[in-house]
Amino acid sequence: MDIRAPESGDVSALMELAADVIGPERAGPFIRSHLERHHVLVAEKDDAVVGLLAYRTDWFQCTFVSLVSVTKDERRKGVARALYQRVEEISPSPRLFSSTEETNGISIQMHSALGFVPSGQIDNLPQGYRELVFYKRLRPQRRRAP
Repeated sequence: MDIRAPESGDVSALMELAADVIGPERAGPFIRSHLERHHVLVAEKDDAVVGLLAYRTDWFQCTFVSLVSVTKDERRKGVARALYQRVEEISPSPRLFSSTEETNGISIQMHSALGFVPSGQIDNLPQGYRELVFYKRLRPQRRRAP
């Protein structure tokens, strides 16, 4: 598996992955916005896009993972872990945040397994579920480009 920056031929696969999580109406604008800022990582396996991680670096001067999506066939095989490891390597901030809905038990377990700790919650969101925020302190390290 290769974790890399997106290429022009990846856009439709990225849109599909994003649509699985945030819906088709929001996927296009979301992916385009993150691509413009160069804040997308792609997981590729056997010449196919199998995962994406979108992030931002302007969230209270910290890095915030705003979306992770992995194809159904590749879930629970280390794709999300590899994407998180890469964003940790390239984060300009020593503070990494991520979040998930309170109903997503698998994501909550994954955050814990990756060394994140609870950092708070956001209530009153349109989807009706509480969003749980997680935090991970990163060790200072030499940053590599995606």
